[in-house]
Amino acid sequence: MSCSEKTTVDPLLKDLDEKKESFRRNVVSLASELKQVRGRLVSQEQSFLKETQSRKEAEKRGKNLEMEMCKLQKRLEERNCQLEASASAAQKFIKELEEIRSQLNATKQTAEASAGSVQSTEVQCSMLKKQLDDKTRSLQEHEDRVTQLGHQLDNLQRDLGLRECSEKQLKEELTRIEREITEAIAKAGIGSTDCTLQKLLKDVSPMNFERMNRLVEVKDEEITKLKDEIRLMSGHWKHKTKELESQLEKQRRTDQDLKKKVLKLEFCLQETRSQTRKLQRKGERRDMEIKEIRDLMSGKQQRNEESWERQKFWDNSGFKIVVSMSMLMLVVVSKR
Repeated sequence: MSCSEKTTVDPLLKDLDEKKESFRRNVVSLASELKQVRGRLVSQEQSFLKETQSRKEAEKRGKNLEMEMCKLQKRLEERNCQLEASASAAQKFIKELEEIRSQLNATKQTAEASAGSVQSTEVQCSMLKKQLDDKTRSLQEHEDRVTQLGHQLDNLQRDLGLRECSEKQLKEELTRIEREITEAIAKAGIGSTDCTLQKLLKDVSPMNFERMNRLVEVKDEEITKLKDEIRLMSGHWKHKTKELESQLEKQRRTDQDLKKKVLKLEFCLQETRSQTRKLQRKGERRDMEIKEIRDLMSGKQQRNEESWERQKFWDNSGFKIVVSMSMLMLVVVSKR
């Protein structure tokens, strides 16, 4: 019984041992497979965590990029508003510059007209000065003639006085001679012959007196005629001198008026020149400001274009790589 049992038990034990060993092998293989699966699971979990972190980082980057896009869009809108304002300001400056140029042209025309009027007034002044010099020369000649006539009148009056004195002296001499002759005859007591001599003396003396009176009357008439002529000439020359003095005064007044006009025109010309210089300076300043504004506008446009090119980040390779990686991660996660 024991031997038979031993014989029957040995194969069973062998089978059992074999089964144990196979089970052990299976358990060991399963444990190793389990370890491998656990390692794979850990690695997959780590990769999943890395993928989730990278996905979160990608989402953060996407949000940051969206925020940056919004900020850049706002900046772009602000830059556009600034460009529009600068463009409107440039248009205003251009309009003001055109107005200044039109004012400059008008002032140039007025300056040219005032310069022409100044030249014409200067020509008129020179002509009036020539006329005034001629009038003063003629007035001086008339004054010289009047003085000569006055001297002649004084000489005639002096001659007239001398003649009157000589006539008085002659009359006195004649009367004295007659008286002496009559006294001498009366003292001598001469007769009839002497009476004839007295008659001759009586006849001659009135004849001499008559002749002398006639000559004196003729001379007096000549002197009166000369006096009348001198009076007429003096009155005529006085009238002419008064007329010339009045004309001279008028010419002086006109000369003064023309000088005042010339001074006013010169002052206006200086003011127009100063205004033209100021307008030219303003125009140059406005041109410089417009050039600066245009340069600023061109620089801003270039910067906006560069910023717009930078804003097109989806065309960059980095953005494409990030998007592709995030898509792969999403695909892997969805498969799991």
